[in-house]
Parts: sequence; C-alpha cells; structure tokens
Amino acid sequence: MGFPLSYDIVAPQMRSLQKLEAALQRLDLRWEVIDTTARIVCPGEAAGFLHTLDQTRTAFATLAQEMVEHIATTHLSNRMVDLASRAQVAIDILVRNLFERTADVGFIATDGPLVAFVEAAAVQGDPDAATLLRQRLQEYRAKYTVYDDILLLDDCAHPLLGLQDRPVTEALVVQEPSWWRGAMDRPGYGEHYGASDWYPGEGDLLLYAHRVVSAQGRACGAVVLRFGLHSELESIFADLRDPEDRVALLLVDGSDRVIASSKPAEFSMGEVVVTGSLQSLDARPCTHRGHDYLAQARTTRGYQGYQGLPWRAVALVRLDAAFKGEQGMQESAGGGGAPATAEAARMEVDDPMLRAIVERARAIEEGLTRVIWNGKVAESAVSAGSSIHAVFDQIGRTGKDTIAVFDGAIQELRGLLLAGRRAEMKAHAGLAVRIMDRNLYERANDCRWWALSEELAHALGDIQARGAPGQSAAAAQRAAQILAHLNSLYTVYRRVALFDRQGLVVAVSCDANTLPADLQLDADLVRRTLALQGSQAYAVSPMQPQALADGLPAYVYCAALRAAPGGPVVGGIALAFNCATELKAMLRDALSQGQGMRGFFTDAQGRVLASADEDGMDAAQGGARPVLPFVADIARAAVPPAAAGRQPGQGARTSSAATASVLPATAQRVHWQGRDYLAGVAVSTGYREFKRDDGYREPVYSVLLMPVQPAVASGGALALPQSSVQGAGGNVRRYGVVACGALLLAIDSMHVQQAISAVRLVQVPGPAQLAGMLEIAHEGGTRMAPAYDACRIAGLSALADPRRAVAVVVKSQGRPVVLLVERLVGVVSQDSVHPVPGSVSAHAPWITGILSDRGSGQAIVYVVDPNGLDARWVPLPPEVLAAPSASSTSAELTTQR
Repeated sequence: MGFPLSYDIVAPQMRSLQKLEAALQRLDLRWEVIDTTARIVCPGEAAGFLHTLDQTRTAFATLAQEMVEHIATTHLSNRMVDLASRAQVAIDILVRNLFERTADVGFIATDGPLVAFVEAAAVQGDPDAATLLRQRLQEYRAKYTVYDDILLLDDCAHPLLGLQDRPVTEALVVQEPSWWRGAMDRPGYGEHYGASDWYPGEGDLLLYAHRVVSAQGRACGAVVLRFGLHSELESIFADLRDPEDRVALLLVDGSDRVIASSKPAEFSMGEVVVTGSLQSLDARPCTHRGHDYLAQARTTRGYQGYQGLPWRAVALVRLDAAFKGEQGMQESAGGGGAPATAEAARMEVDDPMLRAIVERARAIEEGLTRVIWNGKVAESAVSAGSSIHAVFDQIGRTGKDTIAVFDGAIQELRGLLLAGRRAEMKAHAGLAVRIMDRNLYERANDCRWWALSEELAHALGDIQARGAPGQSAAAAQRAAQILAHLNSLYTVYRRVALFDRQGLVVAVSCDANTLPADLQLDADLVRRTLALQGSQAYAVSPMQPQALADGLPAYVYCAALRAAPGGPVVGGIALAFNCATELKAMLRDALSQGQGMRGFFTDAQGRVLASADEDGMDAAQGGARPVLPFVADIARAAVPPAAAGRQPGQGARTSSAATASVLPATAQRVHWQGRDYLAGVAVSTGYREFKRDDGYREPVYSVLLMPVQPAVASGGALALPQSSVQGAGGNVRRYGVVACGALLLAIDSMHVQQAISAVRLVQVPGPAQLAGMLEIAHEGGTRMAPAYDACRIAGLSALADPRRAVAVVVKSQGRPVVLLVERLVGVVSQDSVHPVPGSVSAHAPWITGILSDRGSGQAIVYVVDPNGLDARWVPLPPEVLAAPSASSTSAELTTQR
C-alpha cells in the first residue's frame, strides 16, 4: 500500500520526522567529508577501502530517503486505517441495528390486539379499545427503546393511533406518501427516510412501515415504527470517539448530504461532504470550510442480505491535528532515534518494507564494519604518522552514529507498525462486544414482549386446568403453534418454551420429540423468573449447558407470564439463544480477514464461552471450558474494586458512563499454548439500558488473537580480551577477531589481506568444508580463490547462506584462501598468546593459541594459523564448542599461568 506524497502530507505536521531527516542529512555530509579527506591526505593508504566506502555512502543516502518516506507513510497509514475502521464500524453497527427493525415491524404488524383494532377502526372507532391498545404499544416501546413513536394508519394513510394521545383532526389527514402504495400492495417492510406529514415540522425521520392484514387477507391499514436515528447515532459516535476527541464522525446520504454529525460546529446537518474519493486508503486530504482533513468514507458490508439505505459513514480529522501526540523520535545529540517500546522489542512485525529496510541497513552496517575492521587490521603495516589513522577514527565514530540513527529509526518504524496492529486489534475487539451487546439487547426485549401475549397466557392457563385433559392437550398444541411461529420469525433461538410455576416445560417451538417428556428448567432460573416484578423485568441464565439447546452452552432468557396485566404469575416463557451458532458468527464478523486471527468470547476468568475457530473451541457438551488465563489478569487490572466483587449475573444498577469506563479496549502481547499473540481485548459494557440500568450484569470479554513471532534477539557486544602491551618494545601483534556462532577466532594481521562481501560466491564441487570460489583482488588484478566454511571447519553447523557470510581473505602457505565467517567482531593487540590446552591441540592443530586476559567474563578467543589449514581439518572438541566463553578452558588457562 503506498500513499502519494505521504512525506509532503506528514512531515510538515511532525517535528520529530523533520529532525530525523536533518540527522540523516548531517551524517551524509560527514561521510562526504571523510571520503574527500581520505582522497586528499592519504590516497595511497585509502585506495583499498574507498570503493567500499563509496558503495556504502550511496546505499546510505538511498536508504535514508526511503526510511524517512516509509516512516511518514506508516504514520499516514495508521491514521487512515484508524479512520477507515471507525467509519466501517459506525455504518456496520447502524445497519445491523436497522436490520432488527425490519423484523420488528413485520412482527408487530401481526400482533392480535393491534390487527383487531385496525380492522375495527375501518368500521367505527372505540375509545376504550384505543386506550387499551395505546397502553400495549407503550409496553412495547418501554422494551424496544430504540423507537420514538409507533403509529397505526388506516388503508389511506390516515393516522388512527399513536403513542401520544392526540386527537385525529383534519391536520393529521395527510396525502399518501409516494412510497405508501407500494408498501400496502405487497408483503414485507417499507423503509423511508425524509420529512413526513405524519410528523409535521420535525424534520427528516427514519420510518419503518408494514401493512396490517385482516383475518380475511385484506390490507386494512399499516403500522409505522419511528426509529430514534439521532439518539442511536449519538450512542455509536460516543463509542467510537477517540481519546483526544479530534475525529469527526458523520453519516451522509446518497447525495453526500450530512444526516448526523459528532461535531456539528464543523459539519452541520444538511452540508455536503463529497465522499466519492474517500473510499480508498490512499485518498488525498480533502478541504472543508478552509481546513484540510484526512478522511475515510465507508459503505456497509451488509448483514444477512440487508444493505439498508444508500448511506455512508465518514471519519475525518483535521490535518494540522492528525499527528499530534504520535510517538516522536527521541531527541539526542545524534539527531534522534525512537526508543523501542516493550512490545516492539519483543515482537516481530510482519511488514515486507520493514524487512527490506532491516536487510539493507544490515548490509550498510556490514559494509562499514568491513571498512573499519580492515583498517584496524592494516594499521600495523602503516606508519604511526600516517593520516589514515585519523580517517579510520572518523569512520569509526561516524559509522557508530550512523548505525545508532538507523537502529533508532527502525525501532520507530517497528513501534509505528505495532501501534497500527494494536489499534486494529482494539477496534475489532470493541466491534465484537458491541455486536454482541446490541444483539442480546434484542433478546431481552423479545422475551418480555412475548410474555405479554394474551394467547400464551390463556393457553398456559388451559394447560394447567385440572380435570380437562382434552382441553389441556389442545392448549399445549395451540401454544406450540404460537411458539413455532415466533421461532420461525426469530431464528436466533434454538427453541422457545413455555413453562409452568414448577418449571415444567409444557410446550416448545420445535423438536419436542428430542426432549425429555418431563423436562424441567433450572430451579434457580425458574425461581428468579417467578419473582420478577413488573413487565420490564427479565431473568437470564448463566452460559451453561442447556437442555433447550440440545445440551450445548447457551443463555436462556426468561420473562414471567401473568394471567392478566398486573395479575399473578402463572409461569414463564424461555428463549434458548443459539449461542453455538450466533456467537461464533458475531466473532467471525468482527475478525479482520487474511491475518490468521482467532476470536473468543470469555468470562472474567478467561473461560471460553464461544470461539470463531472451525473446530469450535468453546464449551463442549458436558465438558470443561477451555481457559485463556491471561484474560483474568487483564480483567483484574481493569475492573474497579467495587465492580470486581460482583458475581456474574448478580443484579447491579450501574450508569452507562460508569460501566463504559471499566475497561477500554486494550491490545497487548500474550503467550498462550506455546505461541506468542497480539491480543485485542474488550469487555461488554451494555447497550442503552441493557446491562446498564436494567439490573443485569454478565461481564463478557471479546478476545481476538493475532499470531506474532518473538523478535530475534540481537547479539550483545562481546567482551573481548583487552589489548595487552607490555612495553614499547614488546612483540605486539594485531589480531582480527571473527565469529562463527558463539565461537570466536583470531587471525594474525600478517595473514589477513582484507574482509569482503561473499555475495558473488560461486558454488563448485569439492570437500564438505569448501563452500565455493570467490573472486578477490590480487596483485593489481583479480583471481578466483577457494572459499571455506569456517563454521563447518570448527565442527559447527554449516552456514545457512554462505553468500550472506563475511569473506576474510587470508594467506595460507603463500596463496590466498577465503574463510567464510558469520560476522566480524573487532581487532585486538596482544604481546603474548596463551598456549592451547591439550584437549584442543590434539583435535585441531590449526588452533595455535588463545587470547585472553585475567578479566572476569572475557570471551575466549582461539588463534587460527591459516598455514595449518588443509583438507585434514578436524573439528574442535565438543566441550569447546558447547561453551566457548565459559568452558573448562578458562580454568585450564588459569592453571597454566
């Protein structure tokens, strides 16, 4: 993904990025000065490394520019992805909600008392019937609080009854809307947004209509549900508000006209915000009222085939505020470098551009290391007064600063990429619990509304009538038919059941033959249901295996049935929510595609309630629930002490503000089942009054896991033996130290010609130690020299990729030979070499001594004599290879001294 002009967009807003660019420019200037100085003051001595230095400088300049651009691009990418995520969640959550409205309006249009009233109103009005029906509709609205009004109409679109007691006057006798006749002539819902004569002067409204059909099959009127669109959008916008409240969220119609805005002072209702170019992540900034904005617009992905109205959600942030608060570069004398966050230091971020940058930075570092190493090895052959010493000192200091700036910039980039992943995981985890909360809100509504069914209450009374078995059987059959109709409209339930005061199930919606004939519900759930006060109360079982759900874990929603409104409780209705299917679907809808994510719902102890996994890693029938142990730690750290002591399902009246503040979505690294993951975790905070003000609490956590790889630990600096010179006239030798794994080898500078890249290695047949042939500089020209794998010679594993090794050209018996090693370590000067222990000399005569001093913790370095290298090489003994820096060799050296 590339962003056009990303640097031009981001850099003016970010001082830290400007500082990084300035630091890189200063380093480039320093390298230019070093190059010029070497060519002028010591051209002869510098000839051996100027070509490598030129290549390194060119690579540095190119990579520096690309690194700055990629950091800018990543900053922009994170912001644009964040905006896109907010817009997508906003429109998808809204459309899911509106899908439920299409089901509601179809169901209430079949309500018996409502149908009877509309049918009778065509003949004559009945004030008492209107009062009773209005009370019934107010009961409906008290449960389905998303509606502002419910309106009944005759077949000419004239109002008959609404929630408010208003007389039907000539002012309310309106013209048929243009969409009215189509809604009356066919089954199904009608959906309309705009001004309505039924609500004069109230602006644009979102209405759902469904015809009311008489017992004779005639469309005798309609019911209209007025959805509280603006209160719903306020709730969605509040959920998606960023901590700094910089992001504006809009809903626009098909003409890009603003329907709702989280920042009406910046984007007012009715304004036009052109969104056609804002649906891709590389969208350029847009301008509104003279200000530049980064913006993303998204249409819905739909839900169960429902697409809703042609609306879009838009998320915008002003460009001059978009990057405030972003993690900046750490200011330092060297220009800056981002400190690695704990997560960035412990996790690899899978990003192709980052991998390429790291590889190229590594190549530059190796090039500089070769120049410095070659220079220090060659210093013994250069007169003390030569200017080359000063040049090498400058190369060393500038190389160190260059590597430090690159390391800092790479860590900054890692942190940015990780921040983007974290934001994505938090957004998707939050989406999962929002989907769940809104879905289960509907379940609490369904059970309470269905419990008001007079038909079910009468049927339950007849079933319980003594001495009339025929009447009881007919009533049970009638109740089962009603329940089956409900279940056919609301397929999220595995079964809907009717039970008496003893908890005995007397009718079910489907598959009664697979249930025990004397099935009784959980005694505690029945007790709580029978004790419910008023028509607003309901009870919910814990998530546990339920007979009504075929033994699978499920929530069962219950409400009390009364013989008459306000009368005694005669039993209850139980709705077994199909958790196995529905919760899995919610998780899958919340997962980001193509990233190998896993999704779970858990309780506060981390016990899995549902899983998005194909194999259904949830609580199996009769089995123990799998546990994500890290969830309990996150929950304990986030929940206030007062809330922590509350048991799941225990009544608690909490304000929505307090509940929502329990745990903002979080993302952190976790280790589970032997793997590392980035975990996005969010807790259910309820929706409207559900789980907030209705006395029901059941903390549920959404947990999304994205696999990550542990970061490859960088090798720490080795503590080499200190240079040891016993006086000016001593026999001081300079040794170049190289590494094969943890094994350190030293080569006397008199044998070393130079260290070069092995990228042009040509493989040829030969003994196991021979890796190939490599072209080297020789006597003013070039020649091919055999290249041997020094790791293989020492008895270690062969180099994984010999072309990525360092090639050290040495003289062996008068001819050039190449030793391939993993890396160059340093150069030390010594005036004495310790003898080789017997265990080493017996196995490897090509090891002629050991460099070490009496300092504790110093690495053991074995001196290699290239003249002893031949086809009879024998590996080092195992005890040396096992612990070259802390083996028994150290003790043996001590005794020899």
